[in-house]
Amino acid sequence: MARSSLSFPIKAAANRRHFCIMGCDMGDIGFYLFGRFIAYYGFMIVIGILINIPIAYFQIKKNQLNVDDFAIICGLSAFGGIIGAKALYLFTLREHIDFSQLIDLKYISSLMSGGFVFLGGIVGVLMAIAFCEKKLHISVQPYIQACIGCLPIGHACGRIGCFLVGCCYGIPHKGPLSVVYTHSQFAPCGIALFPIQLVEAFIEFSLGSCLLIFNRRLKAYSGLFLYLMTYSISRFFLEFLRYDEVRGEIVGISTSQMISILLFLYSAFSLNKRCKNPFTSHFPMM
Repeated sequence: MARSSLSFPIKAAANRRHFCIMGCDMGDIGFYLFGRFIAYYGFMIVIGILINIPIAYFQIKKNQLNVDDFAIICGLSAFGGIIGAKALYLFTLREHIDFSQLIDLKYISSLMSGGFVFLGGIVGVLMAIAFCEKKLHISVQPYIQACIGCLPIGHACGRIGCFLVGCCYGIPHKGPLSVVYTHSQFAPCGIALFPIQLVEAFIEFSLGSCLLIFNRRLKAYSGLFLYLMTYSISRFFLEFLRYDEVRGEIVGISTSQMISILLFLYSAFSLNKRCKNPFTSHFPMM
């Protein structure tokens, strides 16, 4: 039965050793507010956007950049990110896809309604940025430099959404801060798990904050490449703490770990090629 009040599905267990995710009706993936169902993941994405809008606006104004060009970059980057994230998600599912049913629109719809893989989104965003620079002749460097910190902050909000619904869950863990899902459609229920989503969210928030604080102390594009290098390293090791079954595998490691390696090598090479020292010679006051 639908509830008209806001219900939050997490409460501390009596012994304080773990969190307990309590599902009720559709409470495992969302909540009801004024009689309307709101999905947790979508809700957290909206929160991330609302946080980033004033940050990006302030950065654009402070650096005297063109708002119209920024809107074009954001729009194409969002489109490329969605396509890339969905494509990599489908790639990780390739062994589970029944290709004989691809002519069935309902089957295709069920595939498209699945999740996204963030690393694929990064690849899509990089391609969109290249398109803006090469085809639209927009100098994207100052926009990236000013607003690169918004990307990990938005991703951190998405990871909190993952935590709330139970996707991208961690390994079994009975220690402090373990999480137990009781009605999740994604995570195994009744098993204490490591809250890997919150760990990644913390890393992303920290990284985004540092990039926003020190963005004017970094040389052209160095903020982007430092972000890609840092995230790819953290993602590679965080993958060892993931427990969700559909991970995809290439030469003995997960698909995300392979892409993390390639992304790190690309970023390190690009950073070394463009600027030997990523920091400016002087440190201007913010």
